Amino acid sequence: MIKVNFGSGTFPLEGWINVDLEAACRPDVVADFGRPLPFPTGAVDFIFSEDTIACIGLDAARVFLRECRRILRPDGALRVLTPDLERLMRMYLEQPARLVGLWNRTVGVPVTTGTACEVINLAMELAGRFQFDSPTLIRLARDAGFDAVRVGYRDSRFEALAALDMRQPDESVSMYHELYPQG
Repeated sequence: MIKVNFGSGTFPLEGWINVDLEAACRPDVVADFGRPLPFPTGAVDFIFSEDTIACIGLDAARVFLRECRRILRPDGALRVLTPDLERLMRMYLEQPARLVGLWNRTVGVPVTTGTACEVINLAMELAGRFQFDSPTLIRLARDAGFDAVRVGYRDSRFEALAALDMRQPDESVSMYHELYPQG
């Protein structure tokens, strides 16, 4: 069984091929996710990617998803976790104090004004090049040849993908999706 963790950073997964752009993170493979991936067509059973797709930008995300579809076996799956722009904005509008508290507990970057406005600006600055909501991620996935389903934290029909999520719902604004190759 071949399992690939794209965007491993300093959190490699044991038993997985850990891939990152940054050689300093000491991944098994160094790769640019906006370019063809260094894996044969249909060779990979499972792919995991947490907090990576937002960092590469919209155009690179399209390439990345097409490449993931190419390297996945027909019965494989890709699990994608990324910040949920809709949830972030709802918290800003409806629960600003909770958003500031969440930021202060989990991110570790000081909020000097103590306001949700600063949290939003810091989040957009630090979180990556393109922030997704679920409909946008699903649309890109379908364009790349996947059926995409929003799933819950550590919820997967595949044991290999079920216990990988590091960011819990009450400690993040993450959303969780599984992508399955279209027939």
